Amino acid sequence: MKVRAGKKFLVNADIDSVWTVLTNPEKIVVCVPGAQLTETIDEDHFKGKVTIKIGPVTAKFNGDVEFSKRDSSTYELSMEGKGADISGKGGATMNMELSLNAHETSTEVSCIMTVSITGRIAQFGSRMIEAVNNKLFEQFIQNFSNLLTQENEGGNVDEVPSEEEPVKAASLVGSIIVSELKRKFGKKAELE
Repeated sequence: MKVRAGKKFLVNADIDSVWTVLTNPEKIVVCVPGAQLTETIDEDHFKGKVTIKIGPVTAKFNGDVEFSKRDSSTYELSMEGKGADISGKGGATMNMELSLNAHETSTEVSCIMTVSITGRIAQFGSRMIEAVNNKLFEQFIQNFSNLLTQENEGGNVDEVPSEEEPVKAASLVGSIIVSELKRKFGKKAELE
C-alpha cells in the first residue's frame, strides 16, 4: 500500500537556520514522532527506529535512512528510508523531498513524502494510512517549529519533547468511520 502527501508550512526562522536543523539528523529526529536515531554510519547514512500504533496494532520498525540529495546552494534535500517490522510481518519505505524558500521574516518548507507499507499496518487501508501520515506531519511541523523557536532564543534544544511513545491513531478511526458513512449514506449517517 502506497500513500503520497505534500505539505507546505512556514517557520519563523531564517533559511540558513532551517537548513542547518533539517540536515542534522541528531536534531531533526527529535521532531519525528515515535522516532529514535540509533547509529550514525557517515554523514549521509543512519540507522534508527520508529514505533507506530494504529488501533490495536503496534508496529516497530528498524531501518536505514540516507540523504540522497543535500544541496545547500538551492536548499533542496532528498531522503530515503526503509525498514522492517521487528516482528518480521511487514516493512515500510519512505521517500521525502524538501525544499526551502526564504521569505522576509520566515522560511517556507515544501515537502513531498511517499510512504509504502506492507504487513499488519497495511490491513487498515489507504485512508487510515493517509490519516496517520497527516497526523505525523502535523506533529512533526509543531515539534520542528518549537525546536527552531528554542534555537533562535538560545534555549536548550534537548528540552523539545521527543515523542518516544508510538504515534497513536485510535482517535482517527472514529473520524474515518464517520466520514465513510457520510460519504456512502449522506447526512443521515451523522452520529448523535
